[in-house]
This record gives sequence, structure tokens and C-alpha cells, in this order.
Amino acid sequence: MIRRASSSIVRSCHQRQCNAIRSSWLMLAQSTPSSGALPRNMQTYSQLYNSFHVVNNTKSFSTVAASTASSTDTSSNSSSSSSKDDDKSKQSNDGKSKKNEKKDDSNIFLDNLGKIFLSTIGIVLFLLLRSTISNNARTALKDDMETIALLDPLEIDDLRVANSDFTIEVWEKVVEEIKREFPSRDAVTYPEFLSVVMRVMREAKGEGFTIQFGHLVDRIVIAELERIGKEGGDENGDSVEEQSLLQKELPLSFLFATLSLALHSSVADRVRVLYESMLSEIDTTPAEESTVSGEKVAQMIQYLQNTCQLVPVAQIVETNSKVPYQTFRVGTGDELVKRAREGYGGKKGSEGVTRESEGPVSLEEFHAILKSKTVCAWGECYVKKTGMTSTSDK
Repeated sequence: MIRRASSSIVRSCHQRQCNAIRSSWLMLAQSTPSSGALPRNMQTYSQLYNSFHVVNNTKSFSTVAASTASSTDTSSNSSSSSSKDDDKSKQSNDGKSKKNEKKDDSNIFLDNLGKIFLSTIGIVLFLLLRSTISNNARTALKDDMETIALLDPLEIDDLRVANSDFTIEVWEKVVEEIKREFPSRDAVTYPEFLSVVMRVMREAKGEGFTIQFGHLVDRIVIAELERIGKEGGDENGDSVEEQSLLQKELPLSFLFATLSLALHSSVADRVRVLYESMLSEIDTTPAEESTVSGEKVAQMIQYLQNTCQLVPVAQIVETNSKVPYQTFRVGTGDELVKRAREGYGGKKGSEGVTRESEGPVSLEEFHAILKSKTVCAWGECYVKKTGMTSTSDK
């Protein structure tokens, strides 16, 4: 039994601290009888027991120290792992902050490139649609003007060709006789005016000399009389008898503009005689040195417009309605003259053709107004000329 106990104690003792105890126990075991009786020397056993107790205490202390060391290692490992976790969290936070900084520093144009592209395409399509609708509206108005025109340009050409004998010399005699016949009148009836014209023509070239295709001139005059009747409050202007219409007086400037439809001459001569028809009868100054008021010029342009001597496209002006698209209307004579003298449309439009935007107008300026893009009498704005008073008819 002692041997078993000694072997157990020996196995449980520490290698270095129990060397002495091992040898003592081995000696005790050899001296003990096999019957298992206790040794007589109890003092030796007590010393061995105390030594064993110390060893056990030492072992316990070693165990505690080892456990303490292991716990310390565990805590240090845990602290190191926690520090590693903190480092990882810091790194992740730093990564997120860097990403946020990258997002903040990103290019707005590149980030919204798709939206900008689609918006640009949409704006371009809208502008194209708006421009198309505006051009269609302008074209429709021009077509309406050509449809309701009293005379076709080809009819005007036929009228001038048929009256090849109605030259500038005959015209000057007609104007002189009318001023002598009606010295203090600015307006006469159409029969009175026509009677003087026919008399002068017969005196100039015989009884057979008359205005060919005269019904075209009559059409213009009757339409003007009907328009004046409607503007004067005559609601039944269409049903008024022709005789009563013919008794209404018309301005001499309008009658001269109508008669110029049959005049066979160059454009320069036509411009000059129209300018002279606006001068007063007591004015003996040559037309090249005289001036005419701006109001009379605007009135003459209105008469040329009423007698179908202006290009339809030139008479179209913009309205104030620009949304959703630009609309157009037919301008008045005063508006056309104002646009010709002041210019319109900025850099893409037309510059003014006179020295002053208001006031008297000379013969040269009157010709410039007639051939401007806003008036374009007889299509003169489409003819390239070297000077203001030159003409394509020469």
C-alpha cells in the first residue's frame, strides 16, 4: 500500500521539487515488509507527509500561477483581438469616409450625363417642332393671301404688255390734266378720274387708244369701294348697287397707284411718277431734290398693297403671340414702312434703308423702301442691282 501511495505521490510531484521526496519514499518502501505493516519510525513518516503537503501546496500554487498566467494570456489575447477588431472597424470607417469623399468630389456632369443627353434631345425636338409649326403657319397665311388676291402676278404682266402704248409720256400728260381738272381736290370719283384719262389718251393717239384689259383695273377699284363702304358702317355693302358705289370718292394717290398697273415703263420711271403723284401741285421743285412726308409714303405703300403690287411674303409680320409657337398676320402700310426704315430682326433680319427712321423721304429713299425686303414692290427685292435707282427693267 505504501508502495502504491509512494508511486502515486511520485507521479504527482514536480520533476525538480520532488527529487528528494522520491528518494525518501523509495527507501521507506524498501524497508517496509510486504505484509503492509506501518513503519515503526513514525517520525520519518510524518516528515514525509509534511514534505508531501508542501509539495502539494507548491503544486497548487504553481497551478494557480499557471491558471493566472493562462487567464492573463487569455485576457491579453482578447484585448489584442479587440484591438484588432477596433483597427478593422477604423479601417472600414476610413474606407467609407474615403468613398463618401469620392462621392462628394465626383463630377456632376459625368454623374448626370444620361439625364443631360435626354434633356438636350428633348429640347432639340421641341425647338424643331415649334419651328415647323411656325413655318407652317407662315406658309398657310401666304397661301391665303395669294388665294384672296384680286389680281394674279401673271394678270398684272398681261395688263402691262397689252398696254404697251401707255408709256411714260402719256402718263405725264394724264397727271398734268388731272391736276388742272381738279386743282383743289385730293379725292374724286372713279368715273370722273376715268373720263379725264380716256380723254387724254384719245387726244394723244386717236379714238382707238384706250386701256386694254380695263376690267382688271375696274376690279381693283370696285373692291376698294366695297371695303370703304364696310369700314364706313354700311353692313349691306355687298348688296349696294354699282352706281352708288361709283359715286364715292377715292384718293387721287390710290387712283394713280391703280393706274400704274397698266403703265408700260421701267421700274425707275414707275417709282418716279408715283413719287411725283404725292407732291403738291404748287411744288415746282424737281423730284430728285424734293421730299415727301413719311405719312404720305406710308399711305402710298398701303395703296400699293391694296392693288396687289407687293409680294405676299413681304407683307407678313410677327404677332406678339410667341407661345407655344410664333403666329403671323398681314402688316399695314405704316408697319411695313416702319420696318423698312428702322430695320427688323437684329443681325439675322434687315437693316434700315433710310438715313432717318422718321421724317421726310427723298426719291432715292422712296425707291429703297420699295425694293426692301419688308415691302418688295413688284418683286424688286429679289433682283440684284448696283444702285438704289437702277432697275432690272432696263
